[in-house]
Amino acid sequence: MLKKFLLAAVALFFIFVGSMILVIGYAVYNPNSIFTAFDRVTKHFTRGEAYKENEEFFLQGIQNVHVRTNHLKLQVRVYNGNTLKVGLEGKIPRFEQGPFIAQQPTQNEVSIELHEPIASQWIHMNINGREVTEESNSQLVGTLYIPNSYKGHFKIETQDGPVEMTVDKEQIFEFDLKSVNGKIENTAVMNPAAAANINEVAKIQILTTSGNITIKN
Repeated sequence: MLKKFLLAAVALFFIFVGSMILVIGYAVYNPNSIFTAFDRVTKHFTRGEAYKENEEFFLQGIQNVHVRTNHLKLQVRVYNGNTLKVGLEGKIPRFEQGPFIAQQPTQNEVSIELHEPIASQWIHMNINGREVTEESNSQLVGTLYIPNSYKGHFKIETQDGPVEMTVDKEQIFEFDLKSVNGKIENTAVMNPAAAANINEVAKIQILTTSGNITIKN
């Protein structure tokens, strides 16, 4: 019985070795086919999957809101409501799960961090001396819907993520826009008569390191 088992094991070993020789020989004499196969595999694994995430935060009695992110593009809107709505939409690497919207525990403030996928978004391989590099098309865009009833201090902070805010001509805000290396453009037309006094004007502070800041109608 043991002898038959050993013979079977030896036979399987030689079959495995023979298969490997055939595979290696095919790879050597047909490098283009192997390259094409790996290229298709890398494209498949780096292709982003559709993703959407939404959260809502109550601002009653809150005087300070702080939203932070690193590289995400942020679009800011003002709407007729009472809650802060935060959304992320786009594509993420297929191995990421989320969620990416996180509220930090703070007193008397709503503090929100918008995270990004941490999975690798690119693959680099060398196949028979040929370089294969694929970047993922995954990208998320953040949207903030600020209620027009909010009159406190709203701070947005990013590193290189651009911030674009759209305001209505009949609204009024007090802006504090600062960027170390990014471009700042404020072309918004506002209505000074929209607020009876300074306490009825929301203060919008936007800080970036290199991300551009745009305020428009």
